[in-house]
Amino acid sequence: MSPVSCGFFDTRPKVSRDFVFGRDDVINEVERLLNSGFWPVILGPRRVGKTTVMRVVINELGGIYIDVSTIMGLKGLGLRLIDEVKRLNIRVKLNLAMLQLDIERRPMVIIEGLIRELGDVVIGIDEVQNIISPKLPSLLSVAYNESRVRFIFSGSLVGTTRLIMKSPESLGRPLIRFELRPFTREQSIEFLRISSRNCGINISDIEIENAVNEFDGIVGWLTYYGSLRSSGKSHPEAMEALRSIAREVIKDELSKLGRYELVTYRALATLSRARWIEIKRLAESLIGHSIDDKTFTTGLKALVNMYMVREVERGIYEVIDGYMARLVREYGV
Repeated sequence: MSPVSCGFFDTRPKVSRDFVFGRDDVINEVERLLNSGFWPVILGPRRVGKTTVMRVVINELGGIYIDVSTIMGLKGLGLRLIDEVKRLNIRVKLNLAMLQLDIERRPMVIIEGLIRELGDVVIGIDEVQNIISPKLPSLLSVAYNESRVRFIFSGSLVGTTRLIMKSPESLGRPLIRFELRPFTREQSIEFLRISSRNCGINISDIEIENAVNEFDGIVGWLTYYGSLRSSGKSHPEAMEALRSIAREVIKDELSKLGRYELVTYRALATLSRARWIEIKRLAESLIGHSIDDKTFTTGLKALVNMYMVREVERGIYEVIDGYMARLVREYGV
C-alpha cells in the first residue's frame, strides 16, 4: 500500500517550493542564472533532491521537464520532447505528428528544428547522462547558438558536464555546476521536526533522533520515513517498512554495477571510511582472489564518479549514503 502523506512528505518530486525544505537558495540561484542566459547543471548522489529542484524551477518558469532516466539516445529524447510540447499545448509552426514519424530516421534534424521553433522556453533534462550519443554536444551547441531555448540539466555522474559537451566554452559561456549534498544532522532534524508539525503528525524528539541516525541526511529516505508515519504507521513500523522498500531499491541499483565496482562498494560499506589499501584488501578477501591495482582503482573511481563514494582526504574514501551502506552490511543486499 502506497504511503499517504501531506506535501512535505510526498515521496514524489515536488513542483512547489512551498513543500521544499532547505533548497530555497539553490532554487533562486538556478533561476537567476537561467534568466541571465546560463545553463545550470545540478549534480549529486541519488535521493538528495536534484529532481525536486529542477521541477520547482521548471514549474516557476513555465518550462518543459523531460525525465530521460529510462531512455537512451537522441530518438528517445526527441519523442519525449514532442510529447511534452503536445501535452503543454505549446504552439509551433510544425506538424508534430509528422515529426514523430520522421524522428526514427533523422532524430538530430528533427530535434534541432523543434528547438528552433520553441522560442524562449526552459527545458529541463533530468539524469542527462543517460543520453548516450556523441551527437549531443553538437545538438546543444546548435541550441545555444541558433535558438532562444535555455537548458537546465541534472545528473548523478561527476563527469556529467563532460558528457553534455566536450568543451563548455564552445557554447560561449561555461556551464554552471551545482552540487547538492545530503542534509547535515541539524538540517535533517529540523526537516523532520518542521515537516511533521506542518503535517499534523506527532513524531517525538527521540524518534526523530533515531530516524536521523539511521538515514544519514539522505533527503529521500527521510521523506519516505515521514510519508510512512503520515500514513499512520508507528516509528518501529515505519522503520521496518522502509528497510524492506530500501532493500529492493538498493538491490536494483547495485545490480547495475560491474563486478569490481560491486565488490569494492561492499568492502567500503563494511569499513564506512578507509584508506585505498584497506578497501582493496577487503575487496580481494570478498572476491577470493587478488585484484590488479589499476583494475581496483578504476572501479573505485567509477564509484566516486557515480556519487556513491567520495574521497574525503587524499587516499581516504567513505560511502555517501550511510543508510545504503548499512543495509548492504546487515542484509547483504
